[in-house]
This record gives sequence, structure tokens and C-alpha cells, in this order.
Amino acid sequence: MATSIRRRLNALETILALSLTPNYPPLTPAEVDAIALRLQRDETLTRIELDRLERQSPIVQGELLMTCDRGHVNVKRYIGIDLAQV
Repeated sequence: MATSIRRRLNALETILALSLTPNYPPLTPAEVDAIALRLQRDETLTRIELDRLERQSPIVQGELLMTCDRGHVNVKRYIGIDLAQV
């Protein structure tokens, strides 16, 4: 039962955090590349970057597919496939 309550509280905290986050502009291709490079190096992202990613998720840029859900970022590269054309 405690797990269920904890999960619901986390969902509410996420919704509240997103509603309080200022409306930042969409991530530019250079920012997306920089974030993908930082994730590849196992560097942590700031809360603002995570919020911007979550608002814009999924991000499709060339061979890169980036999704963010509840602060967890998944990055997939499809070598030789331009996902924007699919």
C-alpha cells in the first residue's frame, strides 16, 4: 500500500513541477546534440533540462530518438536511418 501512495505522490509532484516550470522555448538541435553527448558521458542533467526534455518528448533529430518520462531519459541512435523522414 505504501508503494501505491508513493507512486501517486511522485506523479503529483511531477505534474506540479511541470506546471511551475516557466515556458522555455523548444530545445534547439545544438542543445539536443549537447544533451545527448552529456548523457553518453554519464553526466547528470539539470532539473530544467529534464523538464524541457519531458515537455518536448519525444525528440526526433536525424538518427537520434530521445524520450524523457518522469526524469528518466532514453536515447536511441539508428545509424544510417533519418528518423525525420520515417
